Amino acid sequence: MNPTWLIAAFHKKVVNDWKCDVSGHAIGRARRYALKYIKGDHVAQYSLLWDYMNAVKKSMPDSTVQMELEDAEASVERRRFKRIYICLGPVTKGFRAGCRPLIGLDGCHLKGPYGGQLLSAVVADSNDGMYSIAWAVVEAENT
Repeated sequence: MNPTWLIAAFHKKVVNDWKCDVSGHAIGRARRYALKYIKGDHVAQYSLLWDYMNAVKKSMPDSTVQMELEDAEASVERRRFKRIYICLGPVTKGFRAGCRPLIGLDGCHLKGPYGGQLLSAVVADSNDGMYSIAWAVVEAENT
């Protein structure tokens, strides 16, 4: 399924390929279901961050993982994710042992219902390969 299709184009494709008449509501539900299946459930993925954080801290105690949540409101049961920073201990040791002491920073905008930016600190290793040493997901990049 092409995620950029409009409902009308998707309806036409179903009618032409499968030779069946389907209501617009059914097409809309099918499209939403397919997109959720393709892209995943964002809420479920963000809820897994706690498990990931604990697994990193348990398996690599010298790693740095910091997550910040928004302050809880009276009407909201759970606090919302705000930002996370990850720097794996073994990666830091590898950087100190064999990489040039020049760190590059890069970022990209995250598309999806929550937006934000993915920031990364990278270095060049001895073979001129890129070596990521830290990652962060933030709401906006400060300049």
